[in-house]
Amino acid sequence: MRSISPITAPHVRTHGPVDETARTYAVEKLEAALHHAPAPVLQSWLTLDAAAPGDRVDAHVNVNGLPVHVHAVGVSLQEATDLMQQKLRSCLRRIRRRPDQGPAAPPPIGAVPGGA
Repeated sequence: MRSISPITAPHVRTHGPVDETARTYAVEKLEAALHHAPAPVLQSWLTLDAAAPGDRVDAHVNVNGLPVHVHAVGVSLQEATDLMQQKLRSCLRRIRRRPDQGPAAPPPIGAVPGGA
């Protein structure tokens, strides 16, 4: 069984008129996608931009030292958030399927580093 580290709250930035409902929805969707991370998530950032042409959501995630960035544009922040979640989940699953291209897997719990 794999050890799952707790997900820290993302740093959230907003541009333009973003209500609390849209912000909460985006954070929930980001955190749901991060459960697919193949290694500990060290930090995450979320930008909600209602001032851009089309509503835009950006997610930057540090997965055990590997930077991952996705963005999505929609006709509403909710649509952009849903697209961002799909893209991020896809990226994180790809890292899991190709571990040689992603971060090193964390050692099993109780393993002695470099020991026999």
